[in-house]
Amino acid sequence: MSKLEIKELEDIAPHVKEHLFPEIQDSVEVCIRSHNDDDYNDMWIFGTHLWKNTWNRFVSATSFEECPFDVCGKGNEYKLKIGPYVLRHHRIDQESNLPSGAKAVKAAAQDMYLFGEEWNAPVEIDNIVLAINADVQSGLKEVFIGELKQRRSIAKKYKWGKKISVYLAEGAKASPVETTIKISNMSEINSPVPEEVIPDILMGLDSTITDLKNVKSDSEK
Repeated sequence: MSKLEIKELEDIAPHVKEHLFPEIQDSVEVCIRSHNDDDYNDMWIFGTHLWKNTWNRFVSATSFEECPFDVCGKGNEYKLKIGPYVLRHHRIDQESNLPSGAKAVKAAAQDMYLFGEEWNAPVEIDNIVLAINADVQSGLKEVFIGELKQRRSIAKKYKWGKKISVYLAEGAKASPVETTIKISNMSEINSPVPEEVIPDILMGLDSTITDLKNVKSDSEK
């Protein structure tokens, strides 16, 4: 295979769509079946289980010669490398539009901004997230690649600096980079979500998604 030219976030997206997206689809379908097969399963299925099941499929995909991704890191770092860049996969929270865990990505986002006017560093930086938006009712709604950035003036608060769509389900609305929250006739208010997952501007509540089993796992790496 010829040497990859990966210079922008956009250059990664076609490879994700071809080699990783089918594995995400399969994993989401497996998790839906697992959730529905047993009343004692809850939304943890779409936390730790989805994350690890997807990872195991990624590892298998990298064994094929035509796959441009490689498993990298030490021990349980769970990251893929393509060219000089690293991707970590995470399911995004339905309200905040950000990963609820992703400690390693957030640590990298504190120091470096990869795809922007300020940085052009051809080094291994792992603040890129392969983001998965899925739930048991709607299945797989969206997949995108996003560069996670820390808000410069406020510690432990993050936003998407840039996002490139890989997949958007028919009828689904793309998750925005910046969003607002409105409740009844009230003006914009502060979000009740944990501090580390509050985006720049807060996200609108979806009244159609109120009956989900909302137990989520914070153990994703």
